[in-house]
Amino acid sequence: MDTSQTIVRQPADLPGAWPLLGHIVPILRRPLEFLPAASGHGDVVKVRFGRLPVYVVTHPAAVRDVLVPGDLDYRRGRIFDRLEPALGKGIATVSGSEHRRLRRLLQPVFTRERLSGYAAVMRTAAEECTASWRDGQTLAVDEVMNDLALTALTRSLFNVTAHPATAEAVKHGMRLLTHGLLLRTVLPPAWERLPTPGNLRFRRATAAMHAAVDDVIAAYRAAGGDRGDVLSALLGARDDDGHGLSDQEVHAQVTTLALTGVEAPGAVLGWVLYEIGRDPAVAARVEAEIDAVLGDRPPGFDDLPALDYLGRVVEETLRLRTPLVFMRRTLTDVRVGGSVIPAGAEVIYSPYLLHHDARWFPDPSRFDPDRWLPENRERIPKGAYIPFAAGAYQCIGKLFATMELTVVTAAICARWRLRPVPGTRVREVATALVRPDRLPMTAHRRERAAGPR
Repeated sequence: MDTSQTIVRQPADLPGAWPLLGHIVPILRRPLEFLPAASGHGDVVKVRFGRLPVYVVTHPAAVRDVLVPGDLDYRRGRIFDRLEPALGKGIATVSGSEHRRLRRLLQPVFTRERLSGYAAVMRTAAEECTASWRDGQTLAVDEVMNDLALTALTRSLFNVTAHPATAEAVKHGMRLLTHGLLLRTVLPPAWERLPTPGNLRFRRATAAMHAAVDDVIAAYRAAGGDRGDVLSALLGARDDDGHGLSDQEVHAQVTTLALTGVEAPGAVLGWVLYEIGRDPAVAARVEAEIDAVLGDRPPGFDDLPALDYLGRVVEETLRLRTPLVFMRRTLTDVRVGGSVIPAGAEVIYSPYLLHHDARWFPDPSRFDPDRWLPENRERIPKGAYIPFAAGAYQCIGKLFATMELTVVTAAICARWRLRPVPGTRVREVATALVRPDRLPMTAHRRERAAGPR
């Protein structure tokens, strides 16, 4: 697609809108079908959340028209407005110069030295999780991986075994936030103020989560010192003028990391194990690589480049089961894919839509890690694969997340084979993420082949 063409089109209106409600009902009913279907109506398509027009960008080149200008022409959109009351003004919700300032301050959290330490924490969490498994035991892998991700996250944040009440408060608050985010995005803001049972549960859960995080921050401030964890790095961060983060800003970064570090990796870890477990050929290649690279030692950060096939398994899982939508708001009239979108408009680009488009990913529902071999990767257009967004607002924890997925999977598959329970149908459920409705799998202990030491 040539985005430099002089013809300017009006974005097509997506059919199927309901009177007054617009496309709210179709989106909520079948989001995983609704978004990919939009690509058949143009590179930029206009939908309506009630009376609010929202522009869905469906082509990789048009997505780059949105992402490359970054925060010059765009700020965070409606979905991030809905996150701010729960997360505060953290790196995931602020825009422009404030986002750039926080990004600079947070860079020390993700240095190579600290990532290596986090990898060890994640591996230990995986080893402790699997220590209680029994050969032939059936596990609810979706729940097990969610708990494992919570343990890895809280220990990476706090470098101590978090008090059970603190960990549970974080888990419960983040689950309600992610599970209700799509609904909160498409409905008008006034809905959140209604005393519905769901809104009341959400307020109680987020209040408990914020109180727990405040208690931990206060304890760290009082104790001082660097424990090698995320919270120590946040408390020690300084800008060029020597100014650090306030307690409120530290709190916002902790809750933001909790959002991205519990529900998302928990869901994706479950999917990774499911895809490995249901294809013997994939499982054999994963196990052979782990044995050859690791021998009898546990995985660490420095092993990531050598775990090449497992890395492709993770990439392919992130393609299939990816965030549903990201949003931006235009600061001025912008040209996207040959269309003009007015200032102040809400713009959606959907990783799920892009990752399931057969033009960029032939047979898109098929799990194929070899899509990511170098000779195949180069045929994928820029902007077609964006599990962590891209541009100025790309997820700062991208390497943290992919490291966790790879290290934890390697630690599990070194000792165990997980197989789906025969006859069980696993459905995709769309919230802020694409998670399994359930994921029962049977654990089988395996003997590792001898590999290099």
